[in-house]
Parts: sequence; C-alpha cells; structure tokens
Amino acid sequence: MTNTGRKSEKDLVLIVDDMRVHQMTQAALVAKMDLGVTFAKNGLEAVEKYRQLDISLILMDVNMPEMGGIEATRLIKKLAGDDFIPVIFISGAEGHDVIRCAIEAGGDDFIQRPFPFELLEGKITALRRIAQLYGQVTELNALRAHEVEVAEQLLSGAVESGNVALDQVYIHKQPAETFSGDVQLTAFRPNGDLNVFLGDFTGHGLTASFGALPLSETFRAMTAKGYDAEEILAQINRQMYRLLPTGLFLAAAIVTLTPEGEARIWNGGVPDVMIFSHGKLVKRVVSDHPPLGILPHMNEIKFDLCVMQPNDHIIMVSDGVLEAQNQAGEMFDEKRFLNAIADDDSLQPNSLVNSVLTSLGDFMAGIAPSDDISLIAIPGRVVNGKSEQLATIKDSVKEKSLIHDVWNWSLELQGQSLARINPVAQLLSRLQESEGVGDKWNSIFSILTELYVNALDHGVLKLESSMKEAPDGFMKYFSERVQRLESLSSGSVSVYLQHMRLPNGGRLQVRIDDSGDGFDYQYWLGNKKFGNESQFSGRGILLVSELSESISYTNNGASVEIVSVYQNE
Repeated sequence: MTNTGRKSEKDLVLIVDDMRVHQMTQAALVAKMDLGVTFAKNGLEAVEKYRQLDISLILMDVNMPEMGGIEATRLIKKLAGDDFIPVIFISGAEGHDVIRCAIEAGGDDFIQRPFPFELLEGKITALRRIAQLYGQVTELNALRAHEVEVAEQLLSGAVESGNVALDQVYIHKQPAETFSGDVQLTAFRPNGDLNVFLGDFTGHGLTASFGALPLSETFRAMTAKGYDAEEILAQINRQMYRLLPTGLFLAAAIVTLTPEGEARIWNGGVPDVMIFSHGKLVKRVVSDHPPLGILPHMNEIKFDLCVMQPNDHIIMVSDGVLEAQNQAGEMFDEKRFLNAIADDDSLQPNSLVNSVLTSLGDFMAGIAPSDDISLIAIPGRVVNGKSEQLATIKDSVKEKSLIHDVWNWSLELQGQSLARINPVAQLLSRLQESEGVGDKWNSIFSILTELYVNALDHGVLKLESSMKEAPDGFMKYFSERVQRLESLSSGSVSVYLQHMRLPNGGRLQVRIDDSGDGFDYQYWLGNKKFGNESQFSGRGILLVSELSESISYTNNGASVEIVSVYQNE
C-alpha cells in the first residue's frame, strides 16, 4: 500500500511512546537531523497516523497501553505492502524473546535503553539510506515490468495478429509468466483449408518465447503459398533446429481442416489431440513423433485422417492444462478434463473451452499456474469468410484488351521427386513473386491443386476414388497413397504455365501431363450430377470447370489444359 495522505516538506518520522520524556528526547535528535516529527502515544494511534500521513520512518516502543508496538508494527507493515517503511524498536525491555518477537513482527532494528544518541542517529541514517535504495530498486523494477509488458504485447501482436477464423475457432492462452512459451496459430490456405498450429516451447517465460516470431512467420508464409502441412512441419523443424539452443525444443500439433470437414492431424509431443461428438470422445491422436527442433531432419511425417461432422469438435491442449496442480499437489489430469467436456451440451467451441476453464479454476482455487495454459477448440466446419471470392471473373476481359506481357514457367517431376516436391506451392510462389500477393490466387490454387492431385493420384499412382466411399475410406485411401508414393520408382508429372498480364489482371494457361493411361474424361465433363456430398468421384473436375474459363483434355485424358482469367483487387 502506498500512502496517499498529505506530503511533508521534510521526511516525517513517527515517534510512538506513551512517555512524554522519551518522545521529547527522541524528537530533539530527529529535529537535529533535519527531519519532521509527529507523535503517537500507543499502537492504535500509530496505525491511524500511518494511515493519515506520509511517514518515512517509525521509532516504536514495545510496551504501551491499548495496543503495544509489536502488534502495531505488524499492522503497519501489512498496510505498507511493497513499500519499505523502516521501524526501529526502542525499549527498556530485556531478553531475546522480546527482540525476536519485534523482528518477526516486521521491525528492522532494536535498541535497548539506555543508549547513546550517536547509536540511534547512525541507525536512522543507515535505514534511511536502505529505504532510498529500496525505492530506487522499486522504480527500476516497475520500469522493467512495464518494458517487459510492452515487449510481450508487441511479440504477441506480431505472432497472433495474423490469426484467422477467430469467430469460429476458440483460442485461450494463459501464460505462467509475462511471456508465454505456448504459440497458437491459424491460417487459411488459398484453397480454403484451415491450418491450426499449437506449439509448446520447453519451459516458459522469455526464454521459451523467443522462437515464436520466426515460427509464426514461417507457418503463415508457407500456408499462404499453399504448402502442405508436411512441408510446413519439415521447414519449421529445420528452422527450430538451427535457432533453438541445446535443451530447448518445440512440442507441437497441427490440424488441417478442409471446408468439407476432412481433417488431417499430426502430433509431436503435446497431449492427445481429441475429437468430440456431442461431448463424447470419439478419437484420439496421440504423439507418435518427436518434438520439433531435436533432429535436423524429419524422417517420417504421418497424419491421422478423419471426416468431421458439423457438430464435432477438435480439442488441442498444452500440458499446462492437464498438469496444473491444486494446493494439495494433485494434478487436474485428463479425467477432470473429459468430465468438463462431457458436462457441456452447447456444441459451441467457446462454451467447451469455458467449461474446461471453469472446472480448472475450481480445482486450482486461486493457485497460480506453474506452466503456460493453452486450449484450442475447432468446430467440424470452418467457413473462410473470403471463400465466396473463389469464383473467377468470366466475360470481363475481352481479347482486344490483351497486351504483350507474357512469361512461361514449367516443371517436370519424376519418380521419388513426386513424393518430395510440391509443384503447386512453387508455382503459386512464382505467381506471387511476379504478379503480387492477394486473394486473386485463391481460385488459381484450387484449380492447380485439383489438376495436380488428379494427375498424381489417378494418373501415376493409379488410385481409385471409389475407395473413399466406405466409412473408413479416406483413411485407407490416404494410407495407400503414402505407401505407393514411398515405393514409387517411375512415372512423371509435368506442369506448364503461361501468364499474360492484362490491364487489370491476368490470364493463365496451364497444362498438366502425367505418365498414366488416362481416363474417361468425356463422361465426367458431360455429367453435371456428380459432386454431391455423398459422391467423392469427379468433384475436382466439376470444381475446375466452374472456376476456369475453359478446360480440355487430350492424350486420352492424361493431359489437361485450362484457361483462367483473374482481376486485381
């Protein structure tokens, strides 16, 4: 507590004694030291004087009527809080017990009568010097705390300001110290997929948070360019391996959720990522991978796959939630966590998180967390607010407006390079570098992704879309895809792009050739009834035909060419 009473021109010393002669002798010395003086004849008056005045030092008797000096000192020190108010006990009482009780009550020194005035003068001077130093340290600590708070706000702003879909994905963070070692990131890929990342650096505080900024920049830049989660994780791992000191690493989990509710989940060192349906736990994604930054390279990156229903939720938590302890040293643990989820039937992400936080708060009963706390709740469907802009602009640019500003780009992948390299992300990066960033590339990314995936999956790997129709079809399909990619020794996909700049946009002509045998493209181009929610075959071709100016197949379907026109924002 800081005194807010009237200020004295001189530092004010409170002399507390029930004997007038003692007050006068001590006051003479205090006045000689050019200090102000005020009096109290017992402990009650001393406490009241302290409340009213700006006292800088107290000379306190031990034995007084109504309230003694030891009890008064205990109350004054409590009122002072973080302020240092020196208290010197002056008493004729003898014995170690009296001195011990006085010091335990908050006394800073003890003088036994009779004493030379030089002794009291020296102790007053020494304690005033300590009080001044204490005040300087307090000011420096306050300045440091303010600077740390500003730094944390700047860091959090830089890391979190780019998060998207916060009206649908609910994120809660609670640092154990000013700086948090937990990182929560969300970003949309150009095709509307949502990437959600939870990271937990070793420990907490400033040391644990300094990797957050480069991590968030890499995550957002690669997501915006359309890189898959595998490639994002591999790059973050390389980055953390270079940046983090020995003994520091990043436990993490990432979720990629498509607009249709197809979820791909990877867990490397955080508690189980859980999927709930109406409060019931239906799936766990355990940590089968080491945290990021430990090894220079990630040898194997495998995802768990599932199809989410609109009312399902994915819950991601840091270990600070499950390992939070109450006063008895018990952990909150997973059982209490699951009970909190089960008790909530609102089906809203924020409500689910708040149910956990309420249960956690009741359990800890005011105990500060010893580790950073993070919770993320992702609904089964997340809508990109900009997804309506995916439709390309047709009939807006006429041939007569074309200008001669053309460049070409091509890439051919063979064998194992098909498993390592994402040409769509490279192509999109090339477009952004040459023609600028923006939402205009959303439809282009969707077109390129569908065409390339069709060429790779069906042309080279010879996978059948009908595999997805079974209840667990997606998992089998992607598992088979991974196996065939790993054993791939032949086959190729070539991508050719020509870009023509227009007065207010551009025109893209893209051709993709694969080494496969082709397919009955005429059936799919002529069938306008496919692509419903229960039909997994042909939806990509329908999407491309809707987003493109034109689409044409040759070479029995092993070659496809599209033309797409876009406008600048």
